[in-house]
Amino acid sequence: MNFTFDWLLRSLAVGGIAAACVFACPSAWRGRIRRAVPAAAFFALLVSPLAIFAPVKIHAPAAFAGLAAAPVMAANWLGMIWLVGALFCLARLANGAFAIRSLMRETCAVLGAEWADCLAAAQATLGISGKTHLRLAGPGFIPSATGLFRRTVLLPDEALHWTREQRRLVLLHELGHFRRGDLWIHALGRIACAVHWFNPFAWILQNQLCVEREYAVDELVVEHGVTPTAYATVLWQMAQASTRRPAAAAAYLAMAQRQPGKLEQRVRRILAPARRKSRVLGAVDATIWLAAALLLFVCSVCRPVANDVPRAEVERRFAANPFPGG
Repeated sequence: MNFTFDWLLRSLAVGGIAAACVFACPSAWRGRIRRAVPAAAFFALLVSPLAIFAPVKIHAPAAFAGLAAAPVMAANWLGMIWLVGALFCLARLANGAFAIRSLMRETCAVLGAEWADCLAAAQATLGISGKTHLRLAGPGFIPSATGLFRRTVLLPDEALHWTREQRRLVLLHELGHFRRGDLWIHALGRIACAVHWFNPFAWILQNQLCVEREYAVDELVVEHGVTPTAYATVLWQMAQASTRRPAAAAAYLAMAQRQPGKLEQRVRRILAPARRKSRVLGAVDATIWLAAALLLFVCSVCRPVANDVPRAEVERRFAANPFPGG
C-alpha cells in the first residue's frame, strides 16, 4: 500500500478508536480515560510514521488492492497538500512560542514576603519542589501557568490587591497544572494536531482534553481541603475580570475563560457533592486505559499490507462492467 494512504488511514483509525473510547465509556469511568486516552492517542499519532520501518505487517483484505494500485500522482498531490497544511499549523505554533517569549520580556517579578510564603505553602500542599517564578503580565491578564523548563505563573497586575485566600486558591490551581504535567501533554497535543491537521478526531480529542484538564485540576484543588464554594467564587471572579488574550495564549494554560457554558459547567461540577472513589472502579479504569493505549500503539506501528493481487487482475476488476446484467 502506498505510504501516504497507509499513514492517512492509520491516523484516522487511531483517532477514531481514541474518540470512541473517550465518549463511549460509562460516566463513572470517564475521569482517567478522558484525560489519559487522548494523551496516548497523540503519542501514537506522532510515532505512526515509524510504521514504515516496523517489522510487524498485517495483511489487509483484498479491498485494499485498489489503494495499492492507486496512482502515484494522487499520492504525491495528497502529500503536497498535507505538507502545506502542516507547515501552516506548525508556523502558528512557532508564532505562539515567540509570542510567549515576547510576553515574558514585558512581565515583572512579583516581590514580597507574603507572596513568597503563600507560594511556599501552596507548593508544600501539592508536594511540589523546586523554584516557581511569579510574574505580573499586565492588567486584566488571566492567571496562567507556562514554561516547560522554567516553571512560571503569570498573574494580572490586580493580583497585588488580592486577599491571601485569593492568592492561595489561584496558586493551588496553577501549580496543579505543573504537578500533573499538563503543559507537556498540551504541547504534545498541539504538535499532534499540527502534524495530523486533516484528522478531525485529533482536534476533537484536543478540545476534550482541554476541558477535562481543567476538571482534573479543579478536583485536585478541592481534594486538598479547599472549600468548593470559595474556590468556585474565585474561579468566577478571575474569568469575569480577564480582558486580555494575546497571541501567546496557545503557550500557556489559563485558569478560566469566559466561554459560553463551559465556565458554568465547571462551577456546577465544583459545587456538586464529591463522589466516593472506589478501588474497584479505579482498577477497572486503569485496565481500560491500558487496553486502549495498547490498541492505539498497535494501530500506529503495525503496517497494513494489501494481499498480493496481480496488477493485471486489479486492472481487470477496475475495467469490468459493474452492472453486467444491464
